[in-house]
Amino acid sequence: MTTETQQSETYLSLAQSELRYRRLFEAAQDGILILDAQTGAITDVNPYMVSMLGYSRDEFIQKKLWEVGAFRDIEASKDAFLVLQREEYIRYRDLPLKARDGRLVQVEFVSNVYQAGSERVIQCNIRDITDRKHAHDALVRSEAILREESVRDHLTGLFNRRYLEETLQRELDRAYRKHLTMGLIMLDTDNLKRFNDTWGHAAGDGVLKELGILLLGQFRGEDVACRYGGDEFVILLPDTTLKSTYERAEKLCEYAKRHSHIIEGQAYQAVSLSLGVAAFPQHGSSSDTLMRAIDAALYHAKHEGRGRVVIAE
Repeated sequence: MTTETQQSETYLSLAQSELRYRRLFEAAQDGILILDAQTGAITDVNPYMVSMLGYSRDEFIQKKLWEVGAFRDIEASKDAFLVLQREEYIRYRDLPLKARDGRLVQVEFVSNVYQAGSERVIQCNIRDITDRKHAHDALVRSEAILREESVRDHLTGLFNRRYLEETLQRELDRAYRKHLTMGLIMLDTDNLKRFNDTWGHAAGDGVLKELGILLLGQFRGEDVACRYGGDEFVILLPDTTLKSTYERAEKLCEYAKRHSHIIEGQAYQAVSLSLGVAAFPQHGSSSDTLMRAIDAALYHAKHEGRGRVVIAE
Protein backbone atom coordinates (compact mmCIF):
# COMPACT_ATOMS: atom_id res chain seq x y z
CA MET A 1 0.00 0.00 0.00
CA THR A 2 1.44 3.38 -1.01
CA THR A 3 1.88 6.29 1.35
CA GLU A 4 -0.62 8.27 -0.68
CA THR A 5 -3.22 5.52 -0.29
CA GLN A 6 -2.61 5.33 3.47
CA GLN A 7 -3.04 9.11 3.77
CA SER A 8 -6.28 8.96 1.79
CA GLU A 9 -7.64 6.23 4.04
CA THR A 10 -6.59 8.20 7.13
CA TYR A 11 -8.32 11.32 5.83
CA LEU A 12 -11.41 9.27 4.97
CA SER A 13 -11.48 7.71 8.44
CA LEU A 14 -11.12 11.12 10.08
CA ALA A 15 -13.85 12.55 7.87
CA GLN A 16 -16.18 9.69 8.76
CA SER A 17 -15.37 10.10 12.46
CA GLU A 18 -16.04 13.84 12.22
CA LEU A 19 -19.33 13.16 10.43
CA ARG A 20 -20.44 10.69 13.11
CA TYR A 21 -19.50 13.16 15.84
CA ARG A 22 -21.34 15.96 14.04
CA ARG A 23 -24.48 13.88 13.69
CA LEU A 24 -24.38 12.99 17.40
CA PHE A 25 -23.70 16.63 18.27
CA GLU A 26 -26.60 17.88 16.17
CA ALA A 27 -29.06 15.19 17.34
CA ALA A 28 -28.14 15.14 21.05
CA GLN A 29 -31.06 15.63 23.46
CA ASP A 30 -28.81 17.54 25.88
CA GLY A 31 -27.44 21.01 25.32
CA ILE A 32 -23.77 20.98 24.30
CA LEU A 33 -21.34 23.91 24.28
CA ILE A 34 -17.76 23.71 23.04
CA LEU A 35 -15.35 26.28 24.51
CA ASP A 36 -11.76 27.23 23.81
CA ALA A 37 -9.94 25.98 26.92
CA GLN A 38 -7.51 28.91 26.87
CA THR A 39 -9.88 31.84 26.41
CA GLY A 40 -13.26 30.44 27.47
CA ALA A 41 -14.84 31.63 24.21
CA ILE A 42 -17.71 29.48 22.90
CA THR A 43 -16.77 27.95 19.55
CA ASP A 44 -19.79 25.72 18.93
CA VAL A 45 -23.33 25.12 20.22
CA ASN A 46 -25.78 22.39 19.28
CA PRO A 47 -29.43 22.92 18.22
CA TYR A 48 -30.87 21.49 21.45
CA MET A 49 -29.04 24.15 23.47
CA VAL A 50 -30.43 26.87 21.22
CA SER A 51 -33.94 25.43 21.58
CA MET A 52 -33.66 24.94 25.36
CA LEU A 53 -32.73 28.52 26.19
CA GLY A 54 -34.07 30.44 23.20
CA TYR A 55 -30.80 32.26 22.40
CA SER A 56 -29.69 32.18 18.78
CA ARG A 57 -26.48 30.51 17.66
CA ASP A 58 -24.96 33.95 17.04
CA GLU A 59 -25.68 34.95 20.64
CA PHE A 60 -23.47 32.07 21.79
CA ILE A 61 -20.58 31.94 19.34
CA GLN A 62 -17.33 33.70 20.33
CA LYS A 63 -18.77 34.90 23.63
CA LYS A 64 -17.47 33.88 27.01
CA LEU A 65 -19.84 31.63 28.93
CA TRP A 66 -20.61 34.36 31.47
CA GLU A 67 -21.37 36.85 28.66
CA VAL A 68 -24.37 34.82 27.47
CA GLY A 69 -27.60 36.00 29.05
CA ALA A 70 -28.47 32.61 30.55
CA PHE A 71 -25.21 32.51 32.53
CA ARG A 72 -24.60 36.20 33.06
CA ASP A 73 -25.91 36.39 36.63
CA ILE A 74 -24.28 33.14 37.73
CA GLU A 75 -20.99 33.76 39.46
CA ALA A 76 -20.40 30.01 39.28
CA SER A 77 -19.77 30.24 35.51
CA LYS A 78 -16.56 32.22 36.04
CA ASP A 79 -15.52 30.05 38.97
CA ALA A 80 -16.28 26.91 36.95
CA PHE A 81 -13.95 28.05 34.15
CA LEU A 82 -11.08 28.57 36.60
CA VAL A 83 -11.70 25.19 38.24
CA LEU A 84 -11.90 23.54 34.82
CA GLN A 85 -8.53 24.92 33.78
CA ARG A 86 -7.05 23.49 36.98
CA GLU A 87 -8.94 20.20 37.45
CA GLU A 88 -10.39 19.54 33.95
CA TYR A 89 -13.80 18.46 35.30
CA ILE A 90 -16.71 20.14 37.06
CA ARG A 91 -20.32 19.25 37.76
CA TYR A 92 -23.35 21.18 39.04
CA ARG A 93 -26.26 18.89 39.89
CA ASP A 94 -28.86 21.64 40.03
CA LEU A 95 -28.10 24.95 38.31
CA PRO A 96 -30.80 27.52 37.40
CA LEU A 97 -30.37 29.16 33.99
CA LYS A 98 -32.48 32.03 32.70
CA ALA A 99 -33.94 31.46 29.23
CA ARG A 100 -34.29 34.32 26.78
CA ASP A 101 -38.02 34.64 27.59
CA GLY A 102 -37.29 34.91 31.34
CA ARG A 103 -38.13 31.31 32.28
CA LEU A 104 -35.90 29.60 34.81
CA VAL A 105 -34.58 26.30 33.47
CA GLN A 106 -33.10 23.91 36.03
CA VAL A 107 -30.14 22.04 34.53
CA GLU A 108 -27.44 19.56 35.39
CA PHE A 109 -24.17 21.03 34.12
CA VAL A 110 -21.12 18.81 33.45
CA SER A 111 -17.88 20.06 31.84
CA ASN A 112 -14.73 18.23 30.76
CA VAL A 113 -11.48 19.36 29.20
CA TYR A 114 -9.98 17.20 26.42
CA GLN A 115 -7.50 17.42 23.58
CA ALA A 116 -8.90 17.86 20.05
CA GLY A 117 -5.96 17.61 17.70
CA SER A 118 -3.56 20.35 18.66
CA GLU A 119 -6.13 22.27 20.72
CA ARG A 120 -7.52 21.85 24.23
CA VAL A 121 -11.27 22.33 24.35
CA ILE A 122 -13.99 22.32 27.01
CA GLN A 123 -17.20 20.42 26.38
CA CYS A 124 -20.17 21.46 28.52
CA ASN A 125 -23.11 19.04 28.60
CA ILE A 126 -26.25 20.75 29.90
CA ARG A 127 -29.26 18.58 30.70
CA ASP A 128 -32.70 20.09 31.33
CA ILE A 129 -33.90 18.63 34.67
CA THR A 130 -36.78 21.08 35.18
CA ASP A 131 -39.46 18.35 35.09
CA ARG A 132 -37.40 16.11 37.37
CA LYS A 133 -36.83 19.03 39.77
CA HIS A 134 -40.54 19.89 39.82
CA ALA A 135 -41.43 16.24 40.48
CA HIS A 136 -38.85 16.06 43.29
CA ASP A 137 -40.13 19.30 44.85
CA ALA A 138 -43.71 18.05 44.64
CA LEU A 139 -42.66 14.81 46.35
CA VAL A 140 -40.90 16.75 49.12
CA ARG A 141 -44.01 18.90 49.64
CA SER A 142 -46.23 15.82 49.68
CA GLU A 143 -43.99 14.11 52.24
CA ALA A 144 -44.02 17.26 54.39
CA ILE A 145 -47.83 17.35 54.27
CA LEU A 146 -48.07 13.67 55.18
CA ARG A 147 -45.60 14.19 58.01
CA GLU A 148 -47.61 17.16 59.28
CA GLU A 149 -50.83 15.16 59.12
CA SER A 150 -49.22 12.25 60.96
CA VAL A 151 -48.31 14.43 63.97
CA ARG A 152 -51.46 16.58 64.14
CA ASP A 153 -54.74 15.95 65.92
CA HIS A 154 -57.47 16.46 63.33
CA LEU A 155 -60.10 17.77 65.75
CA THR A 156 -58.10 20.47 67.56
CA GLY A 157 -55.22 21.20 65.18
CA LEU A 158 -52.76 20.62 68.03
CA PHE A 159 -49.91 18.15 67.90
CA ASN A 160 -50.74 14.57 68.86
CA ARG A 161 -49.37 12.18 71.46
CA ARG A 162 -46.83 10.69 69.07
CA TYR A 163 -45.32 14.09 68.41
CA LEU A 164 -45.23 14.90 72.13
CA GLU A 165 -43.29 11.72 72.90
CA GLU A 166 -40.72 12.50 70.17
CA THR A 167 -40.38 16.14 71.17
CA LEU A 168 -40.24 15.58 74.93
CA GLN A 169 -37.23 13.30 74.59
CA ARG A 170 -35.52 15.73 72.21
CA GLU A 171 -36.12 18.69 74.54
CA LEU A 172 -34.93 16.69 77.55
CA ASP A 173 -31.69 15.89 75.73
CA ARG A 174 -31.26 19.59 74.92
CA ALA A 175 -32.01 20.60 78.53
CA TYR A 176 -29.38 18.13 79.76
CA ARG A 177 -26.73 19.43 77.37
CA LYS A 178 -27.37 23.12 78.02
CA HIS A 179 -28.35 22.89 81.71
CA LEU A 180 -31.82 24.32 81.08
CA THR A 181 -35.09 23.97 82.94
CA MET A 182 -38.29 22.77 81.31
CA GLY A 183 -41.95 22.90 82.34
CA LEU A 184 -44.85 20.54 81.68
CA ILE A 185 -48.59 21.07 82.12
CA MET A 186 -51.20 18.33 81.84
CA LEU A 187 -54.85 19.37 81.83
CA ASP A 188 -58.27 18.05 81.08
CA THR A 189 -61.76 19.44 80.96
CA ASP A 190 -63.94 18.94 84.02
CA ASN A 191 -67.16 16.98 83.62
CA LEU A 192 -66.98 16.80 79.83
CA LYS A 193 -69.00 13.57 79.89
CA ARG A 194 -71.84 15.37 81.66
CA PHE A 195 -71.57 18.20 79.12
CA ASN A 196 -71.78 15.67 76.27
CA ASP A 197 -74.76 13.95 77.86
CA THR A 198 -76.56 17.28 78.21
CA TRP A 199 -75.68 19.02 74.95
CA GLY A 200 -74.47 16.24 72.65
CA HIS A 201 -71.09 15.08 71.39
CA ALA A 202 -70.98 17.70 68.62
CA ALA A 203 -71.07 20.42 71.29
CA GLY A 204 -68.42 18.52 73.28
CA ASP A 205 -66.18 18.40 70.20
CA GLY A 206 -66.75 22.13 69.82
CA VAL A 207 -65.44 22.67 73.36
CA LEU A 208 -62.29 20.67 72.54
CA LYS A 209 -61.78 22.66 69.33
CA GLU A 210 -62.08 25.95 71.23
CA LEU A 211 -59.65 24.64 73.84
CA GLY A 212 -57.19 23.89 71.04
CA ILE A 213 -57.52 27.46 69.78
CA LEU A 214 -57.08 28.77 73.33
CA LEU A 215 -53.89 26.77 73.88
CA LEU A 216 -52.42 27.95 70.58
CA GLY A 217 -53.17 31.54 71.54
CA GLN A 218 -51.97 31.43 75.14
CA PHE A 219 -48.51 29.92 74.66
CA ARG A 220 -45.27 30.87 72.94
CA GLY A 221 -44.22 29.69 69.50
CA GLU A 222 -41.55 27.43 70.98
CA ASP A 223 -44.03 25.76 73.37
CA VAL A 224 -45.59 22.51 72.22
CA ALA A 225 -49.33 22.01 72.87
CA CYS A 226 -50.62 18.48 72.27
CA ARG A 227 -53.87 16.63 72.54
CA TYR A 228 -52.72 13.69 74.63
CA GLY A 229 -55.93 11.69 74.31
CA GLY A 230 -59.66 12.20 74.79
CA ASP A 231 -60.01 15.46 76.72
CA GLU A 232 -56.45 15.43 78.10
CA PHE A 233 -53.88 17.91 76.84
CA VAL A 234 -50.16 18.38 77.54
CA ILE A 235 -48.13 21.55 77.06
CA LEU A 236 -44.36 21.32 76.90
CA LEU A 237 -42.56 24.57 77.81
CA PRO A 238 -38.84 24.52 76.94
CA ASP A 239 -36.45 26.71 78.93
CA THR A 240 -39.15 27.54 81.54
CA THR A 241 -38.93 27.43 85.34
CA LEU A 242 -41.38 25.64 87.61
CA LYS A 243 -42.61 29.00 88.96
CA SER A 244 -43.31 30.37 85.50
CA THR A 245 -44.98 27.12 84.43
CA TYR A 246 -47.27 27.24 87.47
CA GLU A 247 -48.19 30.89 86.82
CA ARG A 248 -49.13 30.15 83.23
CA ALA A 249 -51.22 27.14 84.29
CA GLU A 250 -53.05 29.35 86.84
CA LYS A 251 -53.74 31.96 84.17
CA LEU A 252 -55.16 29.29 81.86
CA CYS A 253 -57.29 27.85 84.65
CA GLU A 254 -58.81 31.24 85.53
CA TYR A 255 -59.40 32.13 81.89
CA ALA A 256 -61.31 28.86 81.31
CA LYS A 257 -63.65 29.59 84.23
CA ARG A 258 -64.71 32.88 82.67
CA HIS A 259 -64.88 31.71 79.06
CA SER A 260 -68.30 30.73 77.72
CA HIS A 261 -68.36 28.69 74.54
CA ILE A 262 -70.04 29.82 71.33
CA ILE A 263 -70.58 26.75 69.15
CA GLU A 264 -72.44 27.12 65.85
CA GLY A 265 -74.02 30.32 67.13
CA GLN A 266 -75.22 28.87 70.44
CA ALA A 267 -73.72 29.89 73.81
CA TYR A 268 -72.80 27.26 76.41
CA GLN A 269 -71.57 27.62 79.97
CA ALA A 270 -67.87 27.66 80.73
CA VAL A 271 -66.12 24.32 81.22
CA SER A 272 -63.48 24.43 83.94
CA LEU A 273 -60.03 22.84 83.68
CA SER A 274 -57.97 20.78 86.11
CA LEU A 275 -54.21 21.07 85.64
CA GLY A 276 -51.11 19.27 86.89
CA VAL A 277 -47.69 20.94 86.70
CA ALA A 278 -44.18 19.45 86.79
CA ALA A 279 -40.71 20.59 85.77
CA PHE A 280 -37.31 19.28 84.84
CA PRO A 281 -35.13 18.66 86.76
CA GLN A 282 -37.20 18.97 89.97
CA HIS A 283 -39.69 16.21 89.22
CA GLY A 284 -37.69 13.81 87.12
CA SER A 285 -34.91 13.43 84.62
CA SER A 286 -36.63 11.13 82.12
CA SER A 287 -39.75 11.46 80.01
CA ASP A 288 -41.43 8.59 81.90
CA THR A 289 -40.86 10.06 85.37
CA LEU A 290 -41.98 13.53 84.27
CA MET A 291 -45.15 12.20 82.66
CA ARG A 292 -45.96 10.17 85.77
CA ALA A 293 -45.38 13.27 87.91
CA ILE A 294 -47.82 15.51 85.98
CA ASP A 295 -50.34 12.70 85.66
CA ALA A 296 -50.32 12.28 89.45
CA ALA A 297 -50.59 16.07 89.91
CA LEU A 298 -53.60 16.18 87.56
CA TYR A 299 -55.20 13.31 89.51
CA HIS A 300 -54.85 15.31 92.74
CA ALA A 301 -56.31 18.43 91.06
CA LYS A 302 -59.36 16.39 90.04
CA HIS A 303 -59.85 14.85 93.47
CA GLU A 304 -59.31 18.10 95.36
CA GLY A 305 -62.32 19.72 93.73
CA ARG A 306 -61.46 20.37 90.05
CA GLY A 307 -60.94 23.77 88.45
CA ARG A 308 -57.49 24.14 90.03
CA VAL A 309 -53.74 23.71 89.49
CA VAL A 310 -51.64 21.23 91.48
CA ILE A 311 -47.83 21.01 91.39
CA ALA A 312 -46.31 17.53 91.34
CA GLU A 313 -44.90 16.30 94.64
